[in-house]
Amino acid sequence: MTTSTTRVLLFATLLGAAAIPTFASGSYNVRPPKPPAAGGETKMNREKYGLGQKIYDGSVKPMGGGDASAQMDRLKMAQSKLPADAMKTKNLPALAGKLSAAELDALEYFVDRRFATKK
Repeated sequence: MTTSTTRVLLFATLLGAAAIPTFASGSYNVRPPKPPAAGGETKMNREKYGLGQKIYDGSVKPMGGGDASAQMDRLKMAQSKLPADAMKTKNLPALAGKLSAAELDALEYFVDRRFATKK
């Protein structure tokens, strides 16, 4: 027959034994912390990024109204930031004159963030 003291000791032993494996591997973070954004900017402008991505993918029709010769240099610069496989499939300078100023800014923003080069 077991006494109440024996039951308490048995319960404490089992409880202690069950807790030991939980501390064996140390602490665990579900997700590592995000590094700061390049250029000192802490938060990404999701609206601008989303518009740039839609223009890049061709899923939105550009509004137009921009000066083609003024946009050509900026689009060539954005094209040069693309990786080699993306350069083969995308022709960003072909959009010259078809983008509004806000759309061009959004496209450049998307390319800078999406295809950021490590320094």
